[in-house]
Amino acid sequence: MEKAVAPITYRQKDLDRMFWLLLVAGLVFFAIVTVPPGARRARSLRQDAERAQRAVTELERTHETLSLRERALQSDPFYNELVLRTGMKYTRPGEKEIQTTLPGSSAAVAADAPVDPFVPSPAAGPGMAAQVTNWALLAASAVMVAAAFILFDRPSPVGQTQA
Repeated sequence: MEKAVAPITYRQKDLDRMFWLLLVAGLVFFAIVTVPPGARRARSLRQDAERAQRAVTELERTHETLSLRERALQSDPFYNELVLRTGMKYTRPGEKEIQTTLPGSSAAVAADAPVDPFVPSPAAGPGMAAQVTNWALLAASAVMVAAAFILFDRPSPVGQTQA
C-alpha cells in the first residue's frame, strides 16, 4: 500500500515546488519592472524638493533684505543719500568724488542680490526599448503568477491529508 501512495506524494511535492518557483519568479519580474523606476523618480523628486527649499531660503533672505531697504528708504535720509551717491553717482556742488572701494565693486547696502530661478528637472521617461521590455516583463510576471495558481494550485485528492 505504501508503494501506491509514494509516487503521488513525490509528484505533489514537484507540483508544489513548481508552484512556488513560478510564483516567486513572477513576483521578482514584477519587482524588477516597478521598483527601479519608482526609486529613480523618488530620488529626482527629493533632489527637486531640496533645490526648491534652498531657493525658498534664498528668496526669504532677499525679501528680508529688500524689506529693510524699503524701510530705510522711507525713513533714513542717510541711506537715501548713500543710494543716490552709489547708484546715480550724485555729488553735491563743490564736492569731489574720492573712490574708497575697489573699482568694479559697489557698496553692499545698495546692491541687489541676484536670485536664481527654480525650474524643476524634467521628467525623463524611459525610451521605447525600455518601455517594451518593462511591459514584456510585467506581462511575463502576470502570466507566471496566473499559471502558478491555475496549473499547480489544486486541491488534494480525496482521502489524502496535507502534512
